[in-house]
Amino acid sequence: MKRLLKSKYIAWLTLVLILLAAIPYAVAHAAADFTQGVTALSSTQVKIWFTPTTASTLVDVHYLNNGANQQNFRMTNNNGTWEQTVSNLSNGTVLEYWFTYEKSGPLYDTSHFTYTVGSSTGTTPTATPTTSTGGGNSNGTFPVTLQNNTNGKWANNQIYILIFGMNSSGQWCYVKPDGSMVPVNPADANAPNHLTKNGVNYANYSFTLAQAPTFTAPASIVGGRMYISLGSPLFIPISNNGWGGPDLSNPTDPNLDVIFDWYEFAYVYNKTPFGGNTTQVDMFGFPMTARLQQSAISYDQTVGITATRDQVFSQYASAVGAAFKPLANTYRIVAPYKGDFKQGGSQANYMQSYIDQVWSYYTTNPFSYQRGGDTFAGKVVNNQLQFTKNGAGSYSIGKPTTSDVMACANTFATGSGVEKDLEAELCAAFNRGVAQNTANWRNPSTYYTNSIKNDYAMFWHQIGIDHRAYGFAYDDVNDQSSVKILPNANPPSNLTIGIGW
Repeated sequence: MKRLLKSKYIAWLTLVLILLAAIPYAVAHAAADFTQGVTALSSTQVKIWFTPTTASTLVDVHYLNNGANQQNFRMTNNNGTWEQTVSNLSNGTVLEYWFTYEKSGPLYDTSHFTYTVGSSTGTTPTATPTTSTGGGNSNGTFPVTLQNNTNGKWANNQIYILIFGMNSSGQWCYVKPDGSMVPVNPADANAPNHLTKNGVNYANYSFTLAQAPTFTAPASIVGGRMYISLGSPLFIPISNNGWGGPDLSNPTDPNLDVIFDWYEFAYVYNKTPFGGNTTQVDMFGFPMTARLQQSAISYDQTVGITATRDQVFSQYASAVGAAFKPLANTYRIVAPYKGDFKQGGSQANYMQSYIDQVWSYYTTNPFSYQRGGDTFAGKVVNNQLQFTKNGAGSYSIGKPTTSDVMACANTFATGSGVEKDLEAELCAAFNRGVAQNTANWRNPSTYYTNSIKNDYAMFWHQIGIDHRAYGFAYDDVNDQSSVKILPNANPPSNLTIGIGW
């Protein structure tokens, strides 16, 4: 999720939203540092709103439709009240929603709230304890098994695990092998047994496979990231309720000579189904697999890469074009937007001719894209793709750059929820080389067949189990990513992480 809270996640599910309605009224709930509620705008449209007492730089809303179909949107700031309008609603639907908001730097998650379409009240739900089924524990925790598949290259005491995530109070924590979540503390950098590199002290939050080949995952964790490093722990700076991941763009980052990779996940027992993914959105360090199981429903899915590390590097060099080969070095293969394809890089104009071609085509030809029951239609005018959704609204997307495409950022991460929705689809189409023909946007057999496309992302789909991969930030568009999500909020029976070499 790199979108982890970015943003990514990053969101777990990308499905169609059907929600709410009734007569105009507002339902509000207060907390120590915010108020929030749902206001009916008409019988088919409502507005979710959130007002923090301390100004926020961002607020995201997440919601479930009758316990499923999670949606995630960056809300719009309207004079201090953040808003998200939801349309095409139905009476009687139960909406469960919650917020992620910034406050003086750190991000916090709120409690979950419910709203029933057609009712006059909203509630803060109280979780009803249930006995988990399928092998997880009755308190919602579950075991994670770490498999050393390095064939003797790295001993168990040379494989380090470091897990970060937010607890139910919105605090950034590190996770111990017993499943306990301990809030991060800058003072830990100078605590006994701290780490030191290049004269700088760092908190020692890692454990090795020798110490815990199986550990307990907590019953609630948001924005979870499990780092795995080989031969050395990672050196992570800690701030007040925050942490800084490795920065591959920083020539002095202490982790540049450490081989590492990670797994992203989120889960709230009885609230949010477990979901997780391997990822190459930022880089590739070594092959990993993730097997997610829930025996009660016979769920058993595995994603990742089973090739050896040498095979991956060799096949990568043969599969990608010349512009993408320098992204590989001794320690990792970095993503294009982290390497030469970023603004100012030697390949910063790699996609320019293709972008120009697509923009020129939709200047002289109508743009029309159908997805499910939605139709996006318009044309490029004054270098902006101006469009409507289902005949309504006036929306636009600016002309992207190569770095916008590779990073799924800037032009492709701005505007209203409708604009961001199409931006994700269009950005994915550019990466996959099918942007000019919307009929191919949802046809995987046509992906990566154009001469200009994201070869880096293409490669991970070539070698990934079932051709699934997270090769760029919007690779979950049309269900192509390595994300696996359980269909219920009971704990998994087991999560098995294979660490290859």
